[in-house]
Formats: sequence, structure tokens, C-alpha cells
Amino acid sequence: MSEYDECTDALVDRTVLTELQAELGGDQAIICAFVRNYVALLPWRVSRLHRALENLDMEEAMDAVLSLKTSSHMVGAICMNRLATELEISIRLLPNADHLDELAPQVSEIDRYVRGTISELETPLL
Repeated sequence: MSEYDECTDALVDRTVLTELQAELGGDQAIICAFVRNYVALLPWRVSRLHRALENLDMEEAMDAVLSLKTSSHMVGAICMNRLATELEISIRLLPNADHLDELAPQVSEIDRYVRGTISELETPLL
């Protein structure tokens, strides 16, 4: 069992967004737009992973997982980032695309955290 098998940390690390906002001169509108964009695209990114696995498309699977991992890291979605990192490693370890369907449980694990991640990102800071 790896450190990524369970997502026991908080779903979102808000300090990432706070630091990004500071780097951008405190412009909250940019951060809000960035978060809205991530939230809007998250379900699509995950469905893209499902399609790539179903189609046994290694290139598309890698592109989709890197998109999920990178965007999650940038917005502070630490659970999504961790799960995407593990999936990326698993994809890289496969002998060929014929084995992509074996990774469906990992994508299903990612599915479990989509709604919670969106909810946390949509919750305003108090």
C-alpha cells in the first residue's frame, strides 16, 4: 500500500491559493476565475481519463492524467494531485496500452473525491 492509496489529507490546501494571490499582487478576481475554471473542468478531466482507459489509449491517458495533476497542484487540490500522481506512475509502469483497463479502480478512486474537492474550492474563506 502506497502513501497515495487513501486520501486522508484535506482535499484542498488553501495556502496555495493565498500564495498565488500574493504573487499576483493580491488580485482576488484572478484567483476566483482560476478556481472557477478548475472546478468547471474537473469533471471533464476525470471523464477524459475514463475514456482513455476504455479506449486503451496510452497517450491520451498520460495527457489527461498530467492535466489533472498539474491543474490540481496549481489550485491546491492536494488529494487530486496525489491520486493523479499515483495514476501517472501506474501508467508509466504498464508494459503497454492493453493493460490500461487495469487502472480503472484508480480512476474510480479519483471519482470519489471530485465532489468534495469542488465543494471545498467553492466554499469561501471565512
